[in-house]
Amino acid sequence: MTGDLNQRELMESVVEMASEMISNPDEFDDFDDGIYFVKYNSAGIEMAGMSPRGFDLTLNFAENTVRTYEKNGEKYYYFDKKINAPEGEWIRGIIPVSKLANEVNRMLLIILISSPLLLLIIIYGGYKIIKKALNPVAKISGTASEIQKNGDFSKRIEIDEGKDEIHKMANAFNEMLNSLENSYIREKQFSSDVSHELRTPISVILTESQYSMEYADTLEEAKDSFSVIQRQAKRMSKLINQIMELSKIEKQTVIELQKINFSETVEKILEDCKNLLGEKNIKISKAVEQNIFINADKVMMERLLDNLLNNAMKFTKDKISIKLYSENESCILEIEDNGIGMSEDDKKLIWGRFYQVNGSRNKKINKGFGLGLFLVSKIIEQHNASIGVESELNEGTKFVVKFIRIN
Repeated sequence: MTGDLNQRELMESVVEMASEMISNPDEFDDFDDGIYFVKYNSAGIEMAGMSPRGFDLTLNFAENTVRTYEKNGEKYYYFDKKINAPEGEWIRGIIPVSKLANEVNRMLLIILISSPLLLLIIIYGGYKIIKKALNPVAKISGTASEIQKNGDFSKRIEIDEGKDEIHKMANAFNEMLNSLENSYIREKQFSSDVSHELRTPISVILTESQYSMEYADTLEEAKDSFSVIQRQAKRMSKLINQIMELSKIEKQTVIELQKINFSETVEKILEDCKNLLGEKNIKISKAVEQNIFINADKVMMERLLDNLLNNAMKFTKDKISIKLYSENESCILEIEDNGIGMSEDDKKLIWGRFYQVNGSRNKKINKGFGLGLFLVSKIIEQHNASIGVESELNEGTKFVVKFIRIN
């Protein structure tokens, strides 16, 4: 097979050299790519070129056939091509077969020796590349196992920066863990807060019922105990309703907004509260600009107004001021009381779940659950609105809500 390749290569090179000399007689190389070239005149006399040592330059010409010449253990292939020129010159190409075979054998030996080493290098390199590529997967698996074993949602996958799919998956896993940890913390805090809020009314109900069974001698004493039990049951019912409403709002990630007349909504809520305000001897002043429209969920707006008004009624001394007006592209709602006010620390904390301003400063305060303003903050958040509070101790409190007004 090697011999056939050498002969074909020899023929092609000689034919190519002859063609070049026809078009350009001065174009002649005596050695090229392991082949020796010799130029003869029509009489068979060497004119130019180079031949390997030991080769007989006087051998007869024979066109279009590759012949073999051997001498002193050396073997040569040679091929003659007549140049179609007036002078009738010849080109002979010569290639030492034994030398070429030795080179080929040496190359094959090198390849044979180096192949196992090269294969080992490829395998090792592939192993290192795959191990590095799959390292984040191992870390993901390890982190998931640790979380499952210890219940610690604060664990994160620690990986280097990268933009491939594995790194994207690891980053997505970390984001999921952030969400799970936040949900876990919220649920844990929520359970703790609800347990705390329910503990008191349940204890009162158990105590009163036990007292009534053991010590109530008259109908009046029993009625007093039942009245306390009913009051605490209503308190528990109110808390449960608020919790259910809050849960519904928190789960409602997308709300359906529609154009509502916010002025009419405010007027309606104030009308509904008129009798309650009268019973509490609270004077109310209002300045409601008519026909102010916003995009909102009407039921949520009613809950927002109810909670802000209930908060004002809880803390005010005897006055509440309601204002609704437009300002540029905004709609401003202000609800102000003249109650106990709050400290700077309280202003930062009032939006938290179950947080309550200290009621010991005002004996008239009706104790709630601390869910009203938290519910307000969630409604504001879902409507892309804003709310602020202005307050000083013993100077009252004003809540300012800002919506985007529409025509």
